[in-house]
Amino acid sequence: MAAPNFVDKTVWTGDNLDILRGMNSDTVDLIYLDPPFNSNRNYEAPVGSKAAGAAFKDTWSLSDLDVAWMGLIADEHPAIAYILDASGRAHGKGMQSYLTMMAVRLLEMRRVLKDTGSIYLHCDSYASHYLKMLMDAVFGVPSYQNEVVWKRNSSHNDSKRFGRVTDVLLFYGNFINPDAVRIPLNPDYVTKAYRHEDDKGRFRADNLSAKSLTGGGTHMTFTDIMGRGDTLNTGC
Repeated sequence: MAAPNFVDKTVWTGDNLDILRGMNSDTVDLIYLDPPFNSNRNYEAPVGSKAAGAAFKDTWSLSDLDVAWMGLIADEHPAIAYILDASGRAHGKGMQSYLTMMAVRLLEMRRVLKDTGSIYLHCDSYASHYLKMLMDAVFGVPSYQNEVVWKRNSSHNDSKRFGRVTDVLLFYGNFINPDAVRIPLNPDYVTKAYRHEDDKGRFRADNLSAKSLTGGGTHMTFTDIMGRGDTLNTGC
């Protein structure tokens, strides 16, 4: 594993693709990514703020550079090329351009990220489903850990749809040592939440709704305290 060729807590400005290309491979533990969202809107910092004068366009159109990038990606990463092509056919050239921009940078991020590192991509509903497929192709499906839904404001009344009040964090990482990302529970919480204890440790009484099962419930046979057998059908 190469040593980092940058100083910790360094702040760079400019296009992150240029910065990433200058970084050694397998040197980064954590990446948090907050890119444009392909919202088809233009943004400017408010007058009077410290960032006054800053602006960027979050609108995209397919350029000759995008086409060149897609050609290079198709040669080395066919799965990504298929996703870019499908996004253009299903959503339009703007989405294809946006995802091409993201793909070349995510590939560099995969290169600099350690095998034990993790990455969090912040996005919203405009492109989150396409970005999920792109992240799967770049980092690998087994690396997917969570889709974290962040409620950024309370509900509001949109005239023709449910309120769009959430953003998404796509979390990927390969953890050789899962304990590296865990912290102990607060002892006071453990005592209050897990009130029962036996020779195997502390536990709490809960229902049998199988609410924690992914993909549906199950059939369980149990015997109650009166010795009567019964069958419980949970889920669907």
